[in-house]
Amino acid sequence: MSNLRAIGLMLFSMATFAIGDALIKVASADLAVGQMVLIIASMGLVFFVALALRAGQPLYAPGFWAPPVILRNLVEACTAICMVSAISATTLSLTISIVQAVPLLVTLGAALFLGEHVGPRRWVAVAVGLLGVMIMLRPSSEGIALGALWAVGAAIGLAVRDIASRLAPPDVTNLQLAIWGTASLIPSSALFMAFTEAAPLAPGPLAITFVAAAATALGYYAITAAMRTGEVSAVAPFRYTRLLFALVLAMLFLGERPDAATLIGAAVVIASGLFVLLRERALAQTAA
Repeated sequence: MSNLRAIGLMLFSMATFAIGDALIKVASADLAVGQMVLIIASMGLVFFVALALRAGQPLYAPGFWAPPVILRNLVEACTAICMVSAISATTLSLTISIVQAVPLLVTLGAALFLGEHVGPRRWVAVAVGLLGVMIMLRPSSEGIALGALWAVGAAIGLAVRDIASRLAPPDVTNLQLAIWGTASLIPSSALFMAFTEAAPLAPGPLAITFVAAAATALGYYAITAAMRTGEVSAVAPFRYTRLLFALVLAMLFLGERPDAATLIGAAVVIASGLFVLLRERALAQTAA
């Protein structure tokens, strides 16, 4: 029963993330990237601080100065800029498709930097998944589109963030990590705004961005609850439903029509990621 509840929470989380992404895409027509990140970060920070106060958790802990936490905060700041820039510069469907490579990049990073054992089957799956990313990027003599590169940057940043989270001190809670990571977005977005052109703050785009921020915060809360409620091996595969929700929203409300390269590449990435997850689950059961 706990797994079913956790899967429901994960589906809700992925749906709200996709809604937030779609709203950011809409608002990007009228607001600059730095402005949107600043609004989302400010609202998210208020939300997470309120949750921490309600739970009686301190906002500060000595673990804040641990190198993995500092790395996580720095990467979080860059990743948000990359993600919103990608959504603004290219199609939502392509951005979210590329970001589906994060679990593969985490496996790669865990093997290279954490010394985790990765067998030949998972190495092949990671390589095939990265090939799927290359299919979506469509490199040519003219290079790769900037929006797609922003999406790659976001995927790498999310993977590094997840690896750094594994290395964070055990006494640091998920909520504290969320507060510190969100707080890091405020100075980074302000710095980004200093080097880019700001847009007039019209009520409509502002309202859309506020709703996007609320959806993103709800998604984060739901995914945290999902991972704590059910077995990771049962819940994690449903992360990929974010792409399904994003594709539906992109086609119905944004007028996007994903091309063959995006769909084929996304299918390769998801198939590879699911194989890695299932293989890890099988190995864990064997070890037990």
